Amino acid sequence: MEMRSDDAVSARPRKASRWARWSSGEAPVGRLLAALLGIAIVALVAYLVIVERENIFTVDASTEVAAFRITDPLLSEWTLGPARLIEDPFADVAASRNLADQSLLVVEPGTRVRLQRHGVGQLRIQLTADAGTTAGRVELADSSRISLGDWALLLVEVAGRPLVFPFRGTLAVGDDVAAGVDSIMLNGTVSVVEEQLLGKTHYVAGGEALDTGDRVQLWNKAPYGSVEPEPAVVSGFVRAEAMEGFSEPVNALTLVAHGQADYVQVERLGSAGYHIHAPHWARFLHDPLLAASTAIIALVALLFEVLSKCGVLIGGNTGKHEKESGAEVEPDDRGRAALRPEARPGEQAALTREEENPK
Repeated sequence: MEMRSDDAVSARPRKASRWARWSSGEAPVGRLLAALLGIAIVALVAYLVIVERENIFTVDASTEVAAFRITDPLLSEWTLGPARLIEDPFADVAASRNLADQSLLVVEPGTRVRLQRHGVGQLRIQLTADAGTTAGRVELADSSRISLGDWALLLVEVAGRPLVFPFRGTLAVGDDVAAGVDSIMLNGTVSVVEEQLLGKTHYVAGGEALDTGDRVQLWNKAPYGSVEPEPAVVSGFVRAEAMEGFSEPVNALTLVAHGQADYVQVERLGSAGYHIHAPHWARFLHDPLLAASTAIIALVALLFEVLSKCGVLIGGNTGKHEKESGAEVEPDDRGRAALRPEARPGEQAALTREEENPK
């Protein structure tokens, strides 16, 4: 006995919704969009991590010695206290020249300056220029001036008021600890701020404490075609506190310098020294743009996970609804899925006899 044609309904299996297929990654368009979005975000994060940015270092130190080479004469005009001037490196103090209070020292560009002070004693300013050039001049209170040669030493008394010496040039703080060295760095810190990719704002990218006896220099990487790094030019000041004055006396010299550089080199006794720079991985902690991009990646990953789960639930509910509606999927004679309603109660016996006695 054959089933009536109106009782046999052939149909293809019902497909899951587009939303379920897209969210579960089954749809080609969904997979393509997800892949493109993931590649774009990963490329953005890689660019934010790898790209070079401007680093500004700050050296804040208490030191007995500091040396720098002047590059800008506008910041190198210093008011002195009572001082004694020695113009011959082989002469003794008795052959020095007295300078009155409020004398003005003007240092020429290219001059190497070395400041040295122990405790709250007198300040030593040593000037060295290239042979045959002048290190600068001293302008006295009576409008007269003293031209200096390529070497000069000033012994300055710090009394009644602090002395401040601004400068712009290449810098070295402290000295190598060795036999015969009597002036070293006492303590200090180095901090670095890094430029954000967008805008003119900066953020703190790290810092390092310095030990007694360290020697610090700021450097830029070697330019193209060269193997030697170049000293970085920084701006700063050195302050010498008076023993008796309106501020609290401070031992040695206080130095603060800021400047753009690629790294800071720290030379330390008993080790090969090390470099201080802004590490790329630190940007994940300090760069707001990179932190936001990382958060977006996490949110997108979570969103796709939720959509995938929703697609599975939607597909499961669709299959359950079809099963509860009384339809079952069977392959037809052409290998396609067909839906056949369950046999009616009156036809169940006939179907059973037909199965037991096939033709």
